[in-house]
Amino acid sequence: MTKKLFALLITLTIISTSSAFADWIVPASSLPENAKNFIHQIYPDAQIWKAERDDGKFEVKLSNGSKIDFLYNGEWDSIDGKYNTIPFSALPQTAANTIKNTYPNAVIIEIEKEWGNYKVKLNNFMELFITSEGQLMGQKFDD
Repeated sequence: MTKKLFALLITLTIISTSSAFADWIVPASSLPENAKNFIHQIYPDAQIWKAERDDGKFEVKLSNGSKIDFLYNGEWDSIDGKYNTIPFSALPQTAANTIKNTYPNAVIIEIEKEWGNYKVKLNNFMELFITSEGQLMGQKFDD
């Protein structure tokens, strides 16, 4: 009986300890190569200020205030400009052209990938839903 109780106590301790330290700060060098390349391509003047790893995903904060979430394989999942401009080059050219044609005076402040499509927030409070081929699937005012 005491062996079972001891084993249960050890298991509970391991579970509570692992969830308490879910986010680990890691060196920028531990990011996947394509994630580092993406950052340097999209934000060539920004420095990586902080990189965290959580269950194989990475959250990167840049010196310009932007935050990028990467999947374990180094593909970006979301970009939050924190109300700073996200370059159109972060998107496929067809999706970027759709945004430029629909709202020529707006800039991107947040992008999220959703099932191969993109949810894009603009500085004019519009939220666009665009396929990777550039088709505008919908839009709404996001106040």
